[in-house]
Amino acid sequence: MNNDFGTEMNNNTQLNKFAEKLNYYLTLKGWSQSFFAQKLGTTQQSISRWVNGTTEPDLDNVILASIILEEDPSELLGFNDISNDELNKIHSKYE
Repeated sequence: MNNDFGTEMNNNTQLNKFAEKLNYYLTLKGWSQSFFAQKLGTTQQSISRWVNGTTEPDLDNVILASIILEEDPSELLGFNDISNDELNKIHSKYE
């Protein structure tokens, strides 16, 4: 499903990381959800769902959000917080 409201995410841990990072960077910049939504071209309700961790944005919105926030998409998604052990576990599933 690819729409403004995002999709339900099975991996709550990763979704929570995105929600935490988005909330952190919005707070750091002093931006409201409405202001950020306007810059992103979406609704405040979508941003609220992302910040609350109930849905995730599609990849296009992640990339656009990272550009607007001037942050690497990997940072915004919380991938920089993943340990090498966790990465190895993920990698081993696909070998």
